[in-house]
Amino acid sequence: MSETTADGERTDTADETAGAKRGTRRWDDGLLAVRDLDAGYGDLQILSGIDLDVQSGEYIAIVGPNGAGKSTVMKSVFGLTNRMAGTVSFDDTDISESKPEEIIYEGLGYVPQNDNVFSSLSVQENLEMGAYILDEVPEGPLETVYDRFPILRERSSQEAGTMSGGQRQMLAMGRALMLEPDLLMLDEPSAGLAPDLVDDMFDRIDRINADGTAILMVEQNAKEALRRCDRGYVLVDGQNRYEDSGDALLADEQVRQDFLGG
Repeated sequence: MSETTADGERTDTADETAGAKRGTRRWDDGLLAVRDLDAGYGDLQILSGIDLDVQSGEYIAIVGPNGAGKSTVMKSVFGLTNRMAGTVSFDDTDISESKPEEIIYEGLGYVPQNDNVFSSLSVQENLEMGAYILDEVPEGPLETVYDRFPILRERSSQEAGTMSGGQRQMLAMGRALMLEPDLLMLDEPSAGLAPDLVDDMFDRIDRINADGTAILMVEQNAKEALRRCDRGYVLVDGQNRYEDSGDALLADEQVRQDFLGG
């Protein structure tokens, strides 16, 4: 059952009883719209009927147990899986059949969890690679990245492979920001970071969002992700289980017990 509200929001297969909303809601005018997505790798289906929306400037977190398909959602949006059914649209353009090298032209950036820097290249060369589709490296975005991540300016001539895990993560994010995307997708940005660096990384993501870039983030640190995001999606076994504001999901007893450690 679905209904459209006065502000264009449509509730779809959502349980409106007390607690976080089961199922998902749909928006008709979102920046990113994933509809009824089935996807996987080869013949192996991982996702089934996934719905997901990101509004312009919104901060969205995808959480859930290991193996739930969280990273597969992000890879599917970026054209890196076998889409079996459903659609993906970005800024009113259908990108369901698009390849990654075509998707970046639409204003969508993606930072994978692993292998997200060119280890043998310098910091500066990595950032320049982020703008490879342009005729020349844009000075404005480069300076913005250096201002956002001062350590990258200090290490601009250092080989990326010799940097710490946190510094490489900053570099990967910086490279994705070189094209000034409307939406930045981050897959496990805190993975492998020392505990004292995790809050700093989340703070930097907060500031990127505050400056107008929408964020779609997969994160195992679910409590912190939900505390900071506007809305969250909980995935289980490749399907939508809950969708609500981050605060509502954190406050829901069933969500806490099942996915947040009580």
